[in-house]
Amino acid sequence: MAEQPMQVMTAFPTYVGSKQWSDTDKLNDGLRRAIWQNKGANPDGLYRSNAAGTWHSDDACLKWMGDAGKQLGQMFGNAFRTYINNAFGADEAAECAISLQAWAMVYSPGGYATVHTHPNCHLSGVYYVDGGDDSKSIMATGVNVHPGDIEFVNPGPPCPYQFTGMTTSRGFRINPDAGQMLVFPSNLPHFVHPVKADERISIACNATIKRFKPPVKMETPNDPDK
Repeated sequence: MAEQPMQVMTAFPTYVGSKQWSDTDKLNDGLRRAIWQNKGANPDGLYRSNAAGTWHSDDACLKWMGDAGKQLGQMFGNAFRTYINNAFGADEAAECAISLQAWAMVYSPGGYATVHTHPNCHLSGVYYVDGGDDSKSIMATGVNVHPGDIEFVNPGPPCPYQFTGMTTSRGFRINPDAGQMLVFPSNLPHFVHPVKADERISIACNATIKRFKPPVKMETPNDPDK
């Protein structure tokens, strides 16, 4: 019997969208000013997944960031709708109404975010006002990571076995740039590695689909002459 080569297929992939916005210097300056002002007025912030002195704002930053927040909200809406079209096969002409809830994170040196998901929404995203650190740190497992990397965790059951030279549960890490936006399912576990550089700012956002209405397809009437 002839032996055929094994075909390794991809089942149930997780889609993570990435978009690099251009000419964001002016926008990022406006976001920074508003965030520093709010942090000064509310130095304690909120405690959720943030750790080691990482500051977490309330969930209304798109409002109190003024014009910069309005522009960023439009950018998030654009990115979420594009993700819905590409990942879920939705028609671009469909009516898709979503609500947004966003907050700012200021990472001080050594600050990080613990493993978490975003409940009570459909999609989540993050925009980077400041980029990641290009230096590398070596973890106890021997893996090279950049300080401030965002790492997504395999949502499937973990494999309890480890062998030298074989990875059974691979981490998916992104070293972000300023002006970069990521979009992903809200139930995808993720965390942020400790930063080393000066304060780093990112803005996270949740999206809830409130209404989705496919476009009405007009039927072509039959030609009576045929």
